[in-house]
Amino acid sequence: MLGMLAKFNHKAEMRESKDEMMVGEVVRAMARQGYPAVQFWANNDFQRVKFRAMSDLVLSAVYITVDRKTGTGALSAALIGSKATMTLTAEIKNYIADPDDLLAMYKTDLQNLFKLPVMGGIRLNHELNSVFATTAVVVDIDQYVMKGPQGARGLIDWLGGTIGQLRAKLQPYKKG
Repeated sequence: MLGMLAKFNHKAEMRESKDEMMVGEVVRAMARQGYPAVQFWANNDFQRVKFRAMSDLVLSAVYITVDRKTGTGALSAALIGSKATMTLTAEIKNYIADPDDLLAMYKTDLQNLFKLPVMGGIRLNHELNSVFATTAVVVDIDQYVMKGPQGARGLIDWLGGTIGQLRAKLQPYKKG
């Protein structure tokens, strides 16, 4: 009887910690692409990791947020699965100020005021000497966690492609 209870508790803990496992897979996938993790933020079902873009000529940093929405309970995991919103933000740093850049920033900020965010769409934002490109996608955690090499390869490919799209949006704003 005690063994059955321990097995039940183990399954519940595994189900509840899939978002933490997903963050571990993301850190591993990003490290394999040359982005070391430099900062972590976490609470109950929200984890954010900052990665330094060491050899990237455009990007300065990449932020990945895993915000778990479903699958912490046995019933929701069985019906809906383990879903999380993954938000990827790429950042470039410009240390040169130019009046034309200020005009471009205001133009982009005005576009952001009237643009409704769409899942998977890319949004640009300026803050002082940084320009950010952000996208959010709902992912099924079960596609990547505890899937072995094929799950890791799928995550590496997806992250690489998404970061490439963000880099392409930020490329025109990179100075020097």
